Amino acid sequence: MNKRHVVIIGGGITGLVAAYRLRQFNTTDHTLTCTLLEEADRFGGKIVTRRTEDFTLELGPDSIYTRKPAGIEFIRELGLEDQIVPVSPSSGTFVWHNGQLQPLPPGVNTGVPSDMNAFAKTKLLSAQGKMRALADLILPLVPLEGDIAIGDLLRKRLGDEVVDVIASPLLAGIHAGDIDRLSLDATMPMWRKIYEDHRSLILGAMAMKKKAQSAPSTPSGPLFINLQNGLEQLVDHLIQSIKNGIDMHLNTSATKVTKNTDGTYEITVNNKGTVSTIEADAIIVATPSFAAADILSSLDINLEPLRAIRYADTATVSFGYKGIPSSFQMAGSGYLVPRNEGTRITACTIVSNKWKNSSKNGNLLVRCYVGRDGDEEAVHWTDERLIETTQQDLKKSIDLYEEPYFIEIKRWQRSMPQYDAGHLERVRMMENELQKYPEIILAGAAYRGIGIPDCIKEATRAVDLVKSLFVQ
Repeated sequence: MNKRHVVIIGGGITGLVAAYRLRQFNTTDHTLTCTLLEEADRFGGKIVTRRTEDFTLELGPDSIYTRKPAGIEFIRELGLEDQIVPVSPSSGTFVWHNGQLQPLPPGVNTGVPSDMNAFAKTKLLSAQGKMRALADLILPLVPLEGDIAIGDLLRKRLGDEVVDVIASPLLAGIHAGDIDRLSLDATMPMWRKIYEDHRSLILGAMAMKKKAQSAPSTPSGPLFINLQNGLEQLVDHLIQSIKNGIDMHLNTSATKVTKNTDGTYEITVNNKGTVSTIEADAIIVATPSFAAADILSSLDINLEPLRAIRYADTATVSFGYKGIPSSFQMAGSGYLVPRNEGTRITACTIVSNKWKNSSKNGNLLVRCYVGRDGDEEAVHWTDERLIETTQQDLKKSIDLYEEPYFIEIKRWQRSMPQYDAGHLERVRMMENELQKYPEIILAGAAYRGIGIPDCIKEATRAVDLVKSLFVQ
């Protein structure tokens, strides 16, 4: 039997899951072999867990969203269900606005209110801002022409104040993005349907809430989960699961792909300065889109749709404290910061309040986020300046005056793909280009979703496409 060789370029969560799926398939079919290439010195990409004697700290994503089922279903498939840690109950999330922390009102879904009583009582918005938002109830339906920015829809329906104070920081916490550039269809397609079905976003949000409350099949359980030893436990488990069936290479970058006359591909790779080639029958490119464009630049395709996907720089600055400082009183899971509030922190998580597995002996762990699309300067400051400025912000917001004994900085250069308006059309254009090379498949956070469940789903989709090419 003629075995087909599949090469996966990129050993983040997408590449690892793709390798797992290929190995899983090969145990029964025995028709595919697989090589996994990763240019860094570790697998896992942005999933990085820092473990110390006192803390378990995520330096990248800190949770898996359970309402996208691919994540939790995969954890169960791996036999890690007993390692799940649910997000801790807390007194909610706050917003830093006009020099004060105010609770984020319940029932605010991406800035669209569904609980009118809570919306009326919130101190985050002025009376004028609330009245402007309520105009959505009587404004006529204006058909949406093509994909638009989320901010465009929300500003027209609810006004600037709701968008700037509530919706924008909520979305920035997910995408590190600018609400006035983020694609409606790629990031929040439900709001298009709700708007077109109900004319009013508020009426649509209220109807959606009522339906969810009455539906017998409404998902239960926590919205977010972690693992007992942090999310890197998922990476470690995957590596152990595939290491005996997958040819795995660290410190190995793919630099060029060319197509041979017999229909196979030649991949040029560089391992610490040593250049060689690998033959492949199919390739899954699970790298950031800009890296994918460089790798595929020798092929006869238009790569502009791929290069047009922008990325934002971000950083996290985390502080650990022995015990709970006497001045610190916050009981919630953290706070968000709208743009133009005069702070460099874009959001802050009280990690030890949010995750019971994150801190031992009653210690306090705080993680601050810095950088978002259009506001990335501080990411590139010196450690000293970044720490000092972040601590000043913490003093103002949550009265943290004591010096921490633990500080961890993690910078993520070009880490967050930006789904600008028209994003899905660019993805379609790129995939149409690759129809010339159907054995090359793009996968990862740059295309259809940035969370861990999205990446798991992407990996499974890519492997299904590979199998459809070669398995009769």
